[in-house]
Amino acid sequence: MEIALETPVRATLAVERNKADTWSVGFYLIDADGRRDRRCLGVYESDVDATEAVRTFWTKLAL
Repeated sequence: MEIALETPVRATLAVERNKADTWSVGFYLIDADGRRDRRCLGVYESDVDATEAVRTFWTKLAL
């Protein structure tokens, strides 16, 4: 089976410190050719708040 290069093959969720000295939660879709498409899921005052937002999202995620 051949996968088209623009097909997302991996997703990454990251807590990142940004230039405004706040924290954001970013979601990346990574294509087969390595290209990343990023979306910001939220901006938070602290790393603890951002991590808690990820934890809340994860517990609500239906697998």
